[in-house]
Amino acid sequence: MVFIFLNIAIMVFFCIYWCINEKIGLQLSIVVLLSTWTTHFLNNMNIRFPINVEIGWLVIALFVCGYILLRKKLEALFSKSGFKVCMISTAVVSFLLIIYHPQPYFVVPGGVLLGLGLGYCLNKKYVGFNAVNLLQRNGIKKYLTLLARAALGILILLLMVYRIEKIIYGMSEKQNIFLYAFLCYALTGFWITIAAPWIFIKLRLAGTVSDNAELDNEKKSEHKYGSHWFR
Repeated sequence: MVFIFLNIAIMVFFCIYWCINEKIGLQLSIVVLLSTWTTHFLNNMNIRFPINVEIGWLVIALFVCGYILLRKKLEALFSKSGFKVCMISTAVVSFLLIIYHPQPYFVVPGGVLLGLGLGYCLNKKYVGFNAVNLLQRNGIKKYLTLLARAALGILILLLMVYRIEKIIYGMSEKQNIFLYAFLCYALTGFWITIAAPWIFIKLRLAGTVSDNAELDNEKKSEHKYGSHWFR
């Protein structure tokens, strides 16, 4: 029950990243991934049902509370950090998640986290995807655009996961299977935070931060010159 909830939650948070607010979507996704990792870690300690379920919900509650309390401080910390620091810290945390016990339940959250973090850093520096930029679409066009983003993003993600599972199953006897799994799931995170947003922009399903800045400047200019005519 706990893991079903976490799987549904992370899909919802990916859609939040694409359709509502990329920063909040990323943060909530990380909370779920860390909750998943911690819950599996506690399950490996052979805690019996139903105590393990109660602990799983407790872990989720603690991570959510921590997120609420520390969100602004963490945002300020990462906003001050440079591009290289963000990339390196993401890689370090991801590898720490798998180095203790390289098993599937730990490899998947670690790999997805690596892809999410690296993709987000690259997006901020090079792509500039902005979830709230709907290219000035309103009404039904706005909601169709958001639906198209979510549908395309989830469809490709599910196809990627399906293909990855088949590849991993075919390599089940290879010694370095967990490294392959880690890298493959990192690609899914990379899809979520940079590849899908880049495609959204190319398909005119989304705009960028610079687009918003240009639009704001145009509105200010119109207001300035419009006010001049009525003086």
